[in-house]
Amino acid sequence: MEEKFPIGEHIVDHLLEDKKSSIDNRELDEWKQANPENKSDLGRYQKIWEAAEDVSTLQKFDTGKAWTEVDSKLKRQNIRVRLLKNSAFIATGMAASLLIFLGLTFYTNFFSGFDSTIAMSTTYGSRSNIVLPDGSHVNLNAGSSIEYRYNKLMKTRDVDFSGEGFFEVAKSKKPFIIHTPDGLNVKVLGTKFNLSSYPEDQQTQTSLVEGSVELSKSGVEKLILSPGQIASFDKNSNVLKYNEGEVNQNLGWMQNKLYMENMSLHEVCLRLERWYDVKIVLNDKIIGEKIHYTGVLREQTVLDVLNALCQLSSIKYEIKGKEILISGK
Repeated sequence: MEEKFPIGEHIVDHLLEDKKSSIDNRELDEWKQANPENKSDLGRYQKIWEAAEDVSTLQKFDTGKAWTEVDSKLKRQNIRVRLLKNSAFIATGMAASLLIFLGLTFYTNFFSGFDSTIAMSTTYGSRSNIVLPDGSHVNLNAGSSIEYRYNKLMKTRDVDFSGEGFFEVAKSKKPFIIHTPDGLNVKVLGTKFNLSSYPEDQQTQTSLVEGSVELSKSGVEKLILSPGQIASFDKNSNVLKYNEGEVNQNLGWMQNKLYMENMSLHEVCLRLERWYDVKIVLNDKIIGEKIHYTGVLREQTVLDVLNALCQLSSIKYEIKGKEILISGK
């Protein structure tokens, strides 16, 4: 009688075949039909095998050497094999368990070692410039924070961002994705843009200088920006839309300029608090929304700015300790 190969060897033969070709293996087909779980197990083995192939291609390493190294690690571990009720499939169970453990060990020991994270923040009254591992440059405005995750193996770039920053993203085939506190996602491949997304602000605003960016949020229709365009996301209305305006005005903070286009006193005070690390209190909140300014301010100190505002509107200020109190004249 013809001796049958262990089913584990048929599985290996199957995995070594081109995954797109048709497999003519009668014994393997019979094994798959014998138990629904067998077919499901084979699918899992296939995914693990394909993942190993992908990593091999990306890193151009010796696959055989890698599997040998993983196998040597397994020998130092206590591998418990689940006993199967049907003794005819004991060999299959051992082969399946080995393949599963190989896959898990490969993922946990190989993938995790290639992730790197960089986090940085600026306090009120300070700014900073940083260069990320992929070569991207970011100018951080006051009160901003960034956490950058870079996977050297998969070449993915993922960022959590809060505050305001000017991004010069290094070009790559893999996207650079920024997540803001309000759930907005900014996806770019290589571009220059300004992003303002302070948690306390009502709107998140993106101003594109060069390249292209895609803005998206769950449940909201996405927008794609071209150079010179501005978009904002309103947190209260959950609306993402294009805005009128000059992109260069939204970059003024990098030259210590405050461009005011019908800007309320309340918003001006909020900007000053961040820029100069001060606490400004409006004695009458009504004037905060009633008084608006249009123009450009470029002053050295917060007192210079306040003196200029007093000349433009009917307000006055006094300093009490660490607070600046503003009231109407």
